[in-house]
Amino acid sequence: MTYDIQGLLAEALENDFLVGGLGLAALGAAYGVLHMVLGALWRLGAARLWLTVTLDNRTDGFRHLLLWLEETGALRKSRRFHVDRNAKDAFAPAKGVHWFRVGAQLVRLSREMSEKARVGQSQRPLETLSIQVFGGRKAQVQAWLARGAQIAEAMERDGPKLFQYASSYWQELCELPARPLGTVLSVDDRLERLLEDVRWFYAAKDWYVARGVPWRRGYLLYGPPGTGKSSLIRAVASELHLDVATLDIARRGLGDEDLREAMAEAPDRAILAIEDIDAAFQGRDPGDALPGISFSGLLNAIDGVAAQEGRALFMTTNHRERLDPALIRPGRADMHVELGLVGAAQAAQLFARFYPERADLAEPFAAALGTKRFSPAELQGWLMAHMSDPEGAARAEGLQHAPMLAAE
Repeated sequence: MTYDIQGLLAEALENDFLVGGLGLAALGAAYGVLHMVLGALWRLGAARLWLTVTLDNRTDGFRHLLLWLEETGALRKSRRFHVDRNAKDAFAPAKGVHWFRVGAQLVRLSREMSEKARVGQSQRPLETLSIQVFGGRKAQVQAWLARGAQIAEAMERDGPKLFQYASSYWQELCELPARPLGTVLSVDDRLERLLEDVRWFYAAKDWYVARGVPWRRGYLLYGPPGTGKSSLIRAVASELHLDVATLDIARRGLGDEDLREAMAEAPDRAILAIEDIDAAFQGRDPGDALPGISFSGLLNAIDGVAAQEGRALFMTTNHRERLDPALIRPGRADMHVELGLVGAAQAAQLFARFYPERADLAEPFAAALGTKRFSPAELQGWLMAHMSDPEGAARAEGLQHAPMLAAE
């Protein structure tokens, strides 16, 4: 019996097909064991090294994460998107896995949809977002969701909130009506380029940190009265869901320390605005030691050691030539945007906006203006004076004598 078994084994081992099959079976078993071990090690490592947060579309956090992704442009290199109503028709990540970086950290985002599970009164499919951050912390993802919640709140408002510094605190004055960027007249695409620059700045904290550069950026808007400088600040704030914090640096009783504290404690996600900055030092030398804010105090508040970070600073002036070069150099005013008089083409746009039912008169209005140039405030004043008479407005007779509206 023993001999028979040994003989069978010897014959089997001489069979190449059987030996090959046994070898493949052994390799398969070894692969299965290795796969199981590596999987266990991966899960153990993932649990220790990867922070994982899962959200579904029954929670507010799902929408807040989508809004944060849209604002930061974290998935700008991805090639798979779809328009998502959870993010107010923004381009949101499509189903599947997406990889991106936040600063030096690697992030894996997975979006899944279940057609079998339905949620809400609309019975939409259940969707989940799973985000994994290598070496991440819970507070980090909570900050992303908190920012998404701020965006959602701002989108539900009509427009930006207006804050004004009152002695020792920022006072919320009102909520400004939203203003689209397209309602501010310009002869080219400079306003769109400004908007994109500000959009980039507010999403670029990690870029600044990685390079050891203070997270600050300044903008100078200049041009004659009535050309839309204040309107542009409001439009940028509206487009980016930011608030506006305005500082009157010529106000009596405001000193250097007050200014520094005001700028450092300005509301989060707000544009800092200092209008008519040339008027604050009119008739004074930069080194004058007079009551109020000193020129050196202003410079230190803008980019000194204790200067604020994370908020764009907008300064406006009717006379750029009156400003000291030290105030408007790069690092304090990184981008200069001129808002000047506009011609017939821009006037026709404004006419069509005022009289949408008589847009056919916009071209005759432009022809009547010819090569003349006006401030947007002059054109608006003329059209307001002819609210019920579009034909008379289109003739533009006497427009050169139109009363100037208060600047912006």
